[in-house]
Amino acid sequence: MAGTGRFTRSRAGGLRILHRDDLAAEHVAAAIEAHRANAARGREHCEHWGPASSVSRIALRRDTGDLDVAVKWNHPRGGRAALAEWLRGSRAARAGEGARLLGGLAVAHPETLAIAERGGPGRIEESFLLTGFVADALPLPAAMPELLARPRRRRAVATEIGRVLGTLHAAGLDHGDLKHSNLLVTTDDRIALLDLDSLVPRRRPTWRRRVRALGQLEAYTCDLYPEVPKSDRARVLRAYFEREPALRARRRALLADVRAWVDARLAAWEGRDRALHVYYPLAPRPALAPTVVDVRGGGGSCASR
Repeated sequence: MAGTGRFTRSRAGGLRILHRDDLAAEHVAAAIEAHRANAARGREHCEHWGPASSVSRIALRRDTGDLDVAVKWNHPRGGRAALAEWLRGSRAARAGEGARLLGGLAVAHPETLAIAERGGPGRIEESFLLTGFVADALPLPAAMPELLARPRRRRAVATEIGRVLGTLHAAGLDHGDLKHSNLLVTTDDRIALLDLDSLVPRRRPTWRRRVRALGQLEAYTCDLYPEVPKSDRARVLRAYFEREPALRARRRALLADVRAWVDARLAAWEGRDRALHVYYPLAPRPALAPTVVDVRGGGGSCASR
């Protein structure tokens, strides 16, 4: 489990909860119920809202100090999925494990605060992940307009993306979902990773997985902001090879396979509607105020936005 402090197992609100000692289980349950209410009200009340998961920004007002948290709800998906989650671990639990695997790698990521699950014997029907927000960070697509206007920052971010991916692969880790909305750009031009359940179970970064990872990064760049110069995209590769120097001898073969992967992906994306890809989890939208949950004095009232 990532983050500072110790973790405790508790029950509250019908949930099995693993939480930091400085965050009461009852406060976790109150934050989760506030997010359920937001999700029931629809997309405009959430930081992220989709068929598989949704995210709200919840401000907990506590006697011990206010806490701004992201609550991610991995929605119920039926009996077969509930069995699979029980066998391999819930998405929330895998995200917590993914954060633990990043410990010591100098790869930024949101701090895990709590994991909650609901289910019975042999099944996990739904799970929740509570994390902190990465302060003043933006998803790469949202940050790109400013980066396009500031070449020095853009080049620094490109180098950092290659460094992060090379660091993961050198450590024997493979992130299976490197869409650009899972990359947060911090104010000091570092990259923070999201969707850490993609790191679990651990998968060796084989040739095919390396091609897919580099291909995802390049395909999203070509699709979303083709004006990014090739020299900046080459910085990603240079930083990647600095972390994985043994691959330099096979550079031409790797780049050829990545190019073929990108061409196939761009062809598959032709004509798609991007209207639903405008919100990003764990990056508060400026126009959306947090949901305030007042748990001072043992309460759990939810204030309107």
